[in-house]
Amino acid sequence: MLIEQPTEAFQEFQQNLGYARQLVDGGRRLEQLQVGAFDIDDLYRAAWVQAVAALDHWVTVEIVDRAVALARQPAAARPPKFGRLPISIDLFERIHHQHQPLDAVFRAHLEQTFGFMTFQNPDKIKEGLAYISTVNLWPRVAALLNAETDGDADITADVVRTKLREIAQRRNAIAHTADRDPQSSGGRAAITADNAVETIGWLERIAGAIVQALGPVMAAPDYDRPPEGADALGKAPAVPTRAVLVRGRSDWDENSLIESIKKYCTPPVAATLLAVYRHAETHPTFQGYYFGEAALPSVTAWFHMGNDEAAVWSIYTGTDKSTLSINFQWMRDRGAAPGRLERLAADLASLPGWAGLPDTLAASDFAKRPSASQAALSAPGTKDTILSALGGFLNP
Repeated sequence: MLIEQPTEAFQEFQQNLGYARQLVDGGRRLEQLQVGAFDIDDLYRAAWVQAVAALDHWVTVEIVDRAVALARQPAAARPPKFGRLPISIDLFERIHHQHQPLDAVFRAHLEQTFGFMTFQNPDKIKEGLAYISTVNLWPRVAALLNAETDGDADITADVVRTKLREIAQRRNAIAHTADRDPQSSGGRAAITADNAVETIGWLERIAGAIVQALGPVMAAPDYDRPPEGADALGKAPAVPTRAVLVRGRSDWDENSLIESIKKYCTPPVAATLLAVYRHAETHPTFQGYYFGEAALPSVTAWFHMGNDEAAVWSIYTGTDKSTLSINFQWMRDRGAAPGRLERLAADLASLPGWAGLPDTLAASDFAKRPSASQAALSAPGTKDTILSALGGFLNP
């Protein structure tokens, strides 16, 4: 199964399966040489165990990586089970009071939590992945496997679960009972190179379908960086003030942002940016500001949108220019309906230089964060156009 954007964990899984395949290849070569000093079939048994271990390890790492990614995004929708992860007071204090990096501390905790679990049985795999996804796992995996075969096979969720159980049971027999065959007096169960290759292939296909079912790991948005095309904004000097932040720790606050806007923007641009900024906190769906931590004073406004929150717009200031970005991509990623985004784009199309915005956004599947130019921000009527468009969008 071709995975367009394999996770790092899945790439490591494939590498580990490669080691299992090497064992099989080695066994086949020894068979050709008719080596009789030991049972060559043990290489195929070792490959079987290696492949199952690769699956077990991969599921663990996939859970940890995706859980850390979810923890980086406090406003992201999360599976109910994620919120029930056991967290110690020590862990909380290290992150909240001692400001130790969340990534490292939380990752170490997760690795300890899940490191003692095994993910070979389909029920255990589903239970583990439920911490980071609400996908109906095995039916979805079965559908993806069927799509891969173009309908030539009838793979159901039960078929997938049964296959995994059989593979795990054989692994346990090899590891715990020396693969003894209860039907044979002192003999061992038969195994061939083809058996091992088929098992490795099954595990790779099933894991590939799981990755597709889970979807990509959502990268944490960089709220401190202007979108591409905004050009260099220039560095503004720090203005020491009392922090009044809503989201996260920051080097900037409301006073420093407003000071920078007033000092470095022309009066028309400043009037537009300040109007947009003040409009946010008066809107009933407003959830809070995130003030940036980069060299440039910046702010991103979050609003409630149905079942989620989204960073709707961002203001970036600097000595050379300041800009307003409408974050279509981030809103899309938070579940904003295409029709709703289309209306917002249409309402903003009257801004100078934005006439082609609806077509550009539609062509990119709204994967853009367009920024208003200085000319657009200073044009007569721009403030009213933006506020009207935002009002219509936030009150669908």
